[in-house]
Amino acid sequence: MAEIHLPGDIVSLTVPGEKRTEVIGCGLERLINNPDQLLVVQPGVRRVSHGKQWMAVHSRRYVPQKGDRVIGIVTSMHGETFKVDIGAADVAFISFLSFEGATRRNRPNLKVGDLIYASVATATKHLEPELTCVDGEGRARGMGSLPSGGFLFKTSLNFVRRILSPTSRLLSLIGKDIKFEITTGINGRIWIKGINVMEVIAVHRIIKDSEFISEKNIPAFVDKQISRLYGFPVTADDSDNDRMS
Repeated sequence: MAEIHLPGDIVSLTVPGEKRTEVIGCGLERLINNPDQLLVVQPGVRRVSHGKQWMAVHSRRYVPQKGDRVIGIVTSMHGETFKVDIGAADVAFISFLSFEGATRRNRPNLKVGDLIYASVATATKHLEPELTCVDGEGRARGMGSLPSGGFLFKTSLNFVRRILSPTSRLLSLIGKDIKFEITTGINGRIWIKGINVMEVIAVHRIIKDSEFISEKNIPAFVDKQISRLYGFPVTADDSDNDRMS
């Protein structure tokens, strides 16, 4: 479903034909006096999928939500915690014990400027967001410090959600011709690492330029960009027809 809403609108917690809403995402808040209704706090398109409701917002300002996977930048160290910039209004923090295998004698070797891929453990209005790099079983599951030598860039939050959607073919199509590693944070940050600088720049450009290409035209768009990268002939540029109306 897709409904456009503005801040102040009231929407129902239950949606006909959809699973019971278990997770309330960005742009929505539960009403204290009526828990069966939600208050819209950010303008955008209302999305409902697999028991979750959120507002698809075209914004670069990230609002932390519990369970979000984000890319953060270590900004400082204070005692037993690291301060981490996740692009939100407040700086987040993470304990050195919130890494797989970490103990008081075996602390993670993080420095200011290092990147981490983490999950938001707690997020409230009145406290700094808390991060963790382990799940409930103490396993990293892909989280932790990101390797050096990668390239980090930012994009809109709405576009990141589109990339992470199961229906998106963008990354798999690029990966057929270019070998690269990628970590995508729901906070609008994307980290990529490739075999050489030329291919990293190419992947970055293809991802950024695809933001306003309709999903049905993504295969043709990626094929055209890959052909240009390797010097293969391409048809006349009809990119204007590829873009979302």
